[in-house]
Amino acid sequence: MNIQIGIDNLKVNSKKFLKKKNIVLLTGSSNVDSSGIPVYEIIKKLIGNKLKSIWSIQHGFFCDKQDNMVFSDSFFWKDFDIEVKGLYREKLLPEENWLNGIDSVLIDVFDVGTRVYTFLNHIIMILKFLSGKNIEIILLDRPNPLNGIDCEGNVMDKDNFSIVGQVPVPMRHSLTAGEYIKFALSYYDIDIELKIVKVKNWDRSYYFKGVWTYPSPNMPGFSYAVVYPGAVMIEGTNLSEGRGTTWPFKFIGAPFVDNFKIIEELRKLGLNGVKFIPVFFKPEFSKFSKELCNGVLIHPENIKEFRSFHTYYEIIRLIRVYHLDKFKWKEPPYEFEYERLPIDMICGSDFVRKSIENNIPFEDIEPQVDSEIENYREEIEDFLLY
Repeated sequence: MNIQIGIDNLKVNSKKFLKKKNIVLLTGSSNVDSSGIPVYEIIKKLIGNKLKSIWSIQHGFFCDKQDNMVFSDSFFWKDFDIEVKGLYREKLLPEENWLNGIDSVLIDVFDVGTRVYTFLNHIIMILKFLSGKNIEIILLDRPNPLNGIDCEGNVMDKDNFSIVGQVPVPMRHSLTAGEYIKFALSYYDIDIELKIVKVKNWDRSYYFKGVWTYPSPNMPGFSYAVVYPGAVMIEGTNLSEGRGTTWPFKFIGAPFVDNFKIIEELRKLGLNGVKFIPVFFKPEFSKFSKELCNGVLIHPENIKEFRSFHTYYEIIRLIRVYHLDKFKWKEPPYEFEYERLPIDMICGSDFVRKSIENNIPFEDIEPQVDSEIENYREEIEDFLLY
């Protein structure tokens, strides 16, 4: 049977959810239904002038903005005759007057299954702001593209909450968008009426099945989401994560890296489901712009066996060991934080950074990570929808 995502099912039940309401749509232009029709177009056809504005989050409504702290301004979209209001800016929250006459906020976001991807975390921040304001939330659910079972990475601690982590979940969290938000409402005791338009015919064991469009500039396909739970840690270092190339997050390197030696050591670890290939790349922008980098191509061969967090942890650890004089942790700011190290924000604690600094192989911290994940599974059980 074909999987039907939230927007597909909303079309069938639109009167139940949307009737006679003034609505704000929070989404990106690349979000589409299962037939490839943009969500904004569908909603406009369903409710006409009852759609009062569109709110956009990170990367902008047109998904054209690059990585962190590249702000999205508000503008009038002439082609669609509607105001688009940017939330990804210094304040990160709506202005009070944006809510004038609004009954509901309709949300459809494309999460990629990794906690650091800001979309769901930013929505939690917005919902905390809306708590008690008598604004209904209608969330159009989507499957987790990395399946709804497997988790990776340590669980975030509350001292490190930010826009890259608003709830205590592991890096690869296994939740759908609806489940993630449902967990957050309980965690913060948010006073919001939440209605979730669920997915149909999806099994938690499924990897991505649907139309992958362009949720952000460096997430152009499913294979990039597969590596992202570990690859995002590279953002917390002075290594290039491949931004500015056609293979972001799969290319890792720097001009100072001895890629052949690093690959030799990685192969000794016998990591499952992945090959390491020496590459040379020159980013057009971002770290080492216009410089030739000696790199490693991370090539997952079996996504069911591949563990991205484990893999990239070892890449960072080994590059630090062999290039201690040149490897550095990235300094702040990072995603609106000006004091904490980006790597600690990304990993949700200082545990990963300190383990790497002490040259501890992942297999030695794995029991602690696994224990945190097992406790997390118990925590979320009541919030699962499928």
